[in-house]
Amino acid sequence: MESKNKERENQNEILPSDYYIENNRVVFTEEYHIRRGHCCGSYNGCRHCPYEPKGVKGNTILKT
Repeated sequence: MESKNKERENQNEILPSDYYIENNRVVFTEEYHIRRGHCCGSYNGCRHCPYEPKGVKGNTILKT
């Protein structure tokens, strides 16, 4: 059970390679979104969203 919790923590950890700053805004990479495992449901859809359709909270269908 403890290893499951540790795995979940690692998935939620934000690494320096997961984002960059552009015009004082945080932009998450596609790799971060994939590791997260689902769409956050952002109103505008994230720039690097790997899910289709964009902006559907909880969506797990990756673009092909």
